Amino acid sequence: MPRFATPTLITALVVHLVLSLGACSEGRPKGSDSAPKVDLDGARAAFERGSAQVQEHLETPDHETLRAAIGFLEESVRLAPNEIQHRLMAGRTQELALNSEAALAHYRVATGLGHEDPLVWRRMGNLSLGLGDLDLARGCFERALSQQASDPELFFGYGCLLDLEGELPGARQAFDAAIAIRPTYDDAYFRLAKVLRALGDEAGADAASAQFDHWNGVDQALAEARKHVRMHPDDAQGVRAVGLYLFQLQRAEECTDWLQRAKKMLPRDATVLECLGRVQSSLGRLPAARANLELAVQVAPGSIAPLRELAFVLADSGDAEGALGRMAQALALAPGDADLHFQHGVLLMQLQRPDAALKAYGTALVNDPNLIDAHLGQAEVHYGANRREKAIAAYRRVLAIDPTNAAATGSLTFILGEGK
Repeated sequence: MPRFATPTLITALVVHLVLSLGACSEGRPKGSDSAPKVDLDGARAAFERGSAQVQEHLETPDHETLRAAIGFLEESVRLAPNEIQHRLMAGRTQELALNSEAALAHYRVATGLGHEDPLVWRRMGNLSLGLGDLDLARGCFERALSQQASDPELFFGYGCLLDLEGELPGARQAFDAAIAIRPTYDDAYFRLAKVLRALGDEAGADAASAQFDHWNGVDQALAEARKHVRMHPDDAQGVRAVGLYLFQLQRAEECTDWLQRAKKMLPRDATVLECLGRVQSSLGRLPAARANLELAVQVAPGSIAPLRELAFVLADSGDAEGALGRMAQALALAPGDADLHFQHGVLLMQLQRPDAALKAYGTALVNDPNLIDAHLGQAEVHYGANRREKAIAAYRRVLAIDPTNAAATGSLTFILGEGK
């Protein structure tokens, strides 16, 4: 997947999807003639016991510990009904027990007391959707969307709602947004394929189905690799396989643990070193990332990928000249690689050199005139320089290549809407 995407994309999709934001006002607490008696000390003690039971259940799932957790947490909210954190924990625990109505009731009280975490609104939306209350689900999803534009689960849930309500173009854009944030999201590809077939886009549906099959296959391969390592814990290639499957699925923390384990067993495996460096970079662990990528370059001096990734780590570390030097080494190995020239442009944008980035994107397009990412990169440079017409033209070039491109469609809608 490309490292670079236009910053307006997700915002544009939100603007396009959410035309009028709803509000889950049903969660507001009703007044009563007499306030309930509050026992904060008793509530706190029950909450702590319930939280401990939840932790025990998560470590070793067991029906009895979950039931005990629910009992303690329900006692905590009875003794102190307006303690938001108690309500949230009680709601989450009821979710673990698949008690959707009880969970939703706790979340509605918490939001009625002023809690505005978009994750909770998203959970309320999913619970409402499962219970068949589509109006409540819409209000909750749209409240979350007004505060959070980078949650793939939120866009996925909203897409499912729009699909159920027959708003297929909106559902398509919601699933596109979920995939833009999490390119490995197999369920989003599955639902997108269904929507595209209903819209008559058979080619798009086939492509989405192929992506679902691919990522679902990676999930299954990961499960098999885990099973193999449980039976053969000293098999270095098995450990390596688990780490690389996790890397593909972008599960950064777990991936890091497995790749570090693989590195101890295969200290000169360039792929393990490169992927470990890349995932450490994504987690902000720059010194470790740099060390592993530099070792990967030593082990495989003719390989482009570790040089390219090292360039970005050096840029993140504040070493602009070192970053450009490593990218130059990579370009010398593959001067006709259009994607590498595109990545050079991304690096230059990161280093705040937009004019040079525009030239790099142009070089990428000389090598591949249909490289959509390079056209999107040009559009972003032009938009950032307030050259709206040139940005619009670049987005339209993308749509001439791929009329269904979500990034170009969303960004173009956003830019055109700015002047209204």
